[in-house]
Amino acid sequence: MPTIEFTTYSEDTVKNFKPVLAASVKPDWWKRMRVQEIVQGQPVHTIRACPAMDDWTKMGWYLLANRDIGVINGVNSTDDDDVKFTTVDFTAEDYNSSTHPLVQFGNVFNYLETHDAPIKDAFKMRNPWNIKTPKGYSCFYLDPFMHQNKYFRAFQGIIDTDTFNNNIDNAQIIFYPIAQDSFIIKKGTPLCQIIPFKRDEWVGSYQLRDHEEYMKMESNITSPFDSDDLTARPMPEWNRIAAEGTNDSVKFHLGSYRKYGYWTEKSKLFNEGEPPPECPMHKDEKQLEMDLGDDDGS
Repeated sequence: MPTIEFTTYSEDTVKNFKPVLAASVKPDWWKRMRVQEIVQGQPVHTIRACPAMDDWTKMGWYLLANRDIGVINGVNSTDDDDVKFTTVDFTAEDYNSSTHPLVQFGNVFNYLETHDAPIKDAFKMRNPWNIKTPKGYSCFYLDPFMHQNKYFRAFQGIIDTDTFNNNIDNAQIIFYPIAQDSFIIKKGTPLCQIIPFKRDEWVGSYQLRDHEEYMKMESNITSPFDSDDLTARPMPEWNRIAAEGTNDSVKFHLGSYRKYGYWTEKSKLFNEGEPPPECPMHKDEKQLEMDLGDDDGS
């Protein structure tokens, strides 16, 4: 089983800024949402029943803000040049990093809706974790899409964390503001989603099929697949079977993709597992607190 290594040189980081499994940080609105709602008298699946969105809430790890982080937007009070714009973290110099002025994006990537907006910089922070993956594995650095907020978005990209991983080489996170005023990133806010993946070469196959074949595939009776294999059933057939139950089973049904086996539980692809002995997370939380001291500094 491949291991993704998060390394830091700060005991405080280990205690207060631990990367967390995405599956353990569900958005509040997601947890409150029902799987089905009644629309015009008919049961309709919500996004909670969508396998793609369900998977996305569980993929990889999140880096969460370990405290309230302030961000100043607009011209700094010490600037006398109205062409210079800054967006910086003003509460922790250790996390500060240089910004990306609009000119670095060819003056074509405007972060805000209005072209005369006062903010022209993408702001960055140097998170205290370096990430290392086995040879042949890279990482997606993604915006926490399901946790969108009204202040910022994370730039998305791919980093070859199997080679670019000395000290804190890959610890930069870039954000772009979507608010024109200064704001606070609250403690616990997901900053970036980290998903490791194995690099491979792919080829594309582009096929044109006829309508008769399409119609045959709509039913397990006429499709070429083994009708006894539930995973081979086409989706319309699965949905028809799912709708044959009682009203209660229809009301609370989580989607045929869960029941009939053509979906894989993605959260099982990412787990804490048994960390190597050198990892401080190898210890239980109580022992870790004893080693690093309590919040009062003892």
